[in-house]
Formats: sequence, structure tokens, C-alpha cells
Amino acid sequence: MSSAAPAPVPAIAAAPPAPTKSPWIISARQDLMWFQGSVLAGLLLLVLFLLVPPLTDASYLAASPAVLLVFLWGALFDGPHVWGTYARTYFAPKGDDASRAGAPSPWALLILLLGPAVALADAALCAQGPSPLGQAGWMFRGFMLFAYLWAYWHLVRQHYGFLTLYRRKAGETSRWGQRLDGAILWVGCLYPYVRFSLSPAYAAGGLPVVTPPEWIEAARLALDVGVGAGLLALVALLLSGKVEPFRPGPKHLLLVIVVAFHLVVFACLDHLLTITAALTIFHNLQYQRIVWQYEQGKGRTPSGGLLPYLALGGLLGLVWYGPRILGVAAADSSLLRNALLGLGWGVAFHHYLVDGRIWKVRRSPTLGTTLDVGARGSTLDAGATARAA
Repeated sequence: MSSAAPAPVPAIAAAPPAPTKSPWIISARQDLMWFQGSVLAGLLLLVLFLLVPPLTDASYLAASPAVLLVFLWGALFDGPHVWGTYARTYFAPKGDDASRAGAPSPWALLILLLGPAVALADAALCAQGPSPLGQAGWMFRGFMLFAYLWAYWHLVRQHYGFLTLYRRKAGETSRWGQRLDGAILWVGCLYPYVRFSLSPAYAAGGLPVVTPPEWIEAARLALDVGVGAGLLALVALLLSGKVEPFRPGPKHLLLVIVVAFHLVVFACLDHLLTITAALTIFHNLQYQRIVWQYEQGKGRTPSGGLLPYLALGGLLGLVWYGPRILGVAAADSSLLRNALLGLGWGVAFHHYLVDGRIWKVRRSPTLGTTLDVGARGSTLDAGATARAA
């Protein structure tokens, strides 16, 4: 007598994740210090830029205090933060395929040559005119505009990544809620950048100007009114709880800090190089802390320890920012300046490529778990240190 086959078990829809006990990515103390509190480093750098003579193309010399500040930022903060990306991917221990999975192939390094190639083609084919830190044609000026736009997109996108992590910790799964958070962040951060592009300081910087001069005043007024009304509407919708329940938390604190900081920096500085440095040092510190958390989740530390990590990151910063900042300041030829600028941007481009692929929480099911394990490790370490003290 044959036995009947067991009835198939009906599939059960996965329930949305419940809110975790803590709304913080690591802990209140760690998050407030690194993910929100790192803005203090940006404010300090902003104050230093305001205390020294303003940076202009004419004053761009190796001995200029503003140039030295940009160089020190790059060598001590931006370089180590890029090294964190490489330590977490290309230099992950053998066998850790998950950490290397998102990294592009070594062929992606060819992007380092893009800027110098554009500089050479521009010098050969285009009529030269005022350009950032020298003379260039429309081709290289367009390249520089593209570089700054990609850098800014990358910067805001990283802040959006932290918002996503906070939403995950709070158990928020509404797609429309995520879009609302993103809209507030992007509108709040893009507004000062677009408004700066309508300013005399931007026009004097040598980047392409796409708005006819006679439209500038009207465009600025329309932008102010439109963005002001749009942000008020978005914030009102957030507070109303109609999209998803409004529960004030660290996500909202980060939103306020990021948008306010961008508004302040663009209001106080008028050179894209110093603006980039002041905004990015905030991200540099955030990023290195999240890399450290990821590595703790893997049961290790980046590059084997803090000292080798800082040494390798500082070395990368010197090799990168020496030619990019001091080399450009010392160069007499516009072609050489443009080639060095292009090479420096190539390193940044490669970082953007790698970084844009390795932090996809939704696409990498193990990433969130690794960060959670790293957070627990950080909390335990902090507790042990407190008890020892």
C-alpha cells in the first residue's frame, strides 16, 4: 500500500522586521560622536577657512594658508577614508569573498587616466580660456564640472546611506517613507549647490555657466521660493505621519544636521575647493567609523590595527594630495596643472566606483548582519573599557 505524499507546506509571507531595541547604528554615544558629531570637524575647518585669506585662483600658491589647509585635510582625512574602502575590499583577507564581491575589476583603475587624457585632448583641440586654477577649453572645463557634480552626488548619497541604516534599525519598511526621507535630504542639500551655481563666485571660477546672465536674478528668486515651499511641504508631510508614523529619532537628527551644515558652508565660503573640503571632512570621519564597524563584524580591524591603518591611509593621502594640491600650486603650465587635477580626480572617481557598489544593504543580505555584529562588538568593548576605568 503506497503512502500518500505529504501535503506541501504553504508559503508564509515574511513579516516586516520589528523595530530593534536600539534605534542607533552602533550606540547613542558612538553615533553622536561619529555619525552626527563629526560635523564639528567640518565646522572647525570652515572657521579656519574663514580666518585665513580667501582662496582664489590668483592666490593659489603652495604657501597659501588656505591651500595648506586643503592639503592637510586631503592627506590626513580624505586619503585615510579612501584607504578604508580599499582595506575593506581589495585588501580583505583571503577567503573573504563577501567583502570583495562588490569591488570592480582592476581594469577600473584605468579611470585614473581619464582626467589627464581629457587635459591633453583639450589642450590640442580647444581654444583656451579661464578655467579652475588655470586656462583650459570647454572640454576640460566640462570635465571639472562633471567631477564636482559626481563628488557632490557621492557625498549626499553617503548621507542617504546612513539614513537607510537608521530606517533599518527602526524597522521602517515603507517605500514611500524612504522616498520622503530621501526627498528632504536631496532637496535640502541640492538647493545650496544650485544656488551657488547662480552666484558671481561660481561664474568667476571658470566652470561652465549654463544659465544666461540676464536670467540669474529671476532664477535665484524662483529657486528660493520653490525650494522653500517644497521643503516646508515635505517636512509637514513627515510630521503629519500620513506616510508612515512619525517617531523622532537619530535619523531625523542626522537629516537636520546634514541639511543645515550644507546651507551654512555654502553661505560662508565661495570657492568650490574649500567648500568641498569643509563638507567632506564630516563624511570622512563618518565613513571610517562605519568601515571600522564592518571590520569588527568580521572579527578583525582594518589593515590589522589602528597604527598600520593610519600609516597606510596617510601615505595614500600624501601620494594623492601632494600632486593634486601642492603640485598644482607649483606648476607653471596650465596643461600640467590640468593633468595633475585630472589625475587627482581619477583617484576620487575610482573610490566612487568602488564605494557605490559595496554598501548596498538590500542587495547584500550579509552586510546588515555584519554591521549588527560589529555594533555589538563595539558596545561590548566600550562597556569593558568603562568597567576597567
